[in-house]
Amino acid sequence: MTIETTGYPFQVTQQGEPTLPTVTGMTAVTSGAGHFRTAVISFVNTPIALTDNAGVVAYGGLKVLDFAEGAVAILGACAALAVTKSSAGVNTDWDGDFGVGTVTATSDATLATTEQNIIPTTATPQAVSGATTAKGVSTAIGFFDGTTTPVDVFLNFLVDDTDHNVAGTACNLILNGTLTIHYLWQGNH
Repeated sequence: MTIETTGYPFQVTQQGEPTLPTVTGMTAVTSGAGHFRTAVISFVNTPIALTDNAGVVAYGGLKVLDFAEGAVAILGACAALAVTKSSAGVNTDWDGDFGVGTVTATSDATLATTEQNIIPTTATPQAVSGATTAKGVSTAIGFFDGTTTPVDVFLNFLVDDTDHNVAGTACNLILNGTLTIHYLWQGNH
């Protein structure tokens, strides 16, 4: 982690530093001053596997950050992602939704509660030739008690049921772009 103080970067190890899960094509840089931090998570051809809930939706989630044990206030987040499908398991003109939350997507027809409590559910524009975007921002400051179990961050996606057959042909969503999270690590007791 690089922290800038009066313009001079130096390396430090700080209490409350988050960890990044090992995921293909995903990297992160954290910076900040004291307990105020920013994590910029970058995706380069990062896959999210889709699972079918027959007659309901295809869904997938990816853990992108593990906060250190302690209370965390997420001050804001912004996603700017290009999303493409990897196979014929998803239609070329697919529709879907994405959100960022503290739990992974489940087999519901919508992203709800903790599946989208950092960046709320946002519709992806209808895909053209299998490609679309996932752009969204947080709409409120979130306070999370990770003093017993550290808070995780998940990037979640849904593909409308009429737009896929991932049970017949496996498909991933492929991500390129960034997810930026501004937060305050409040400490642990």
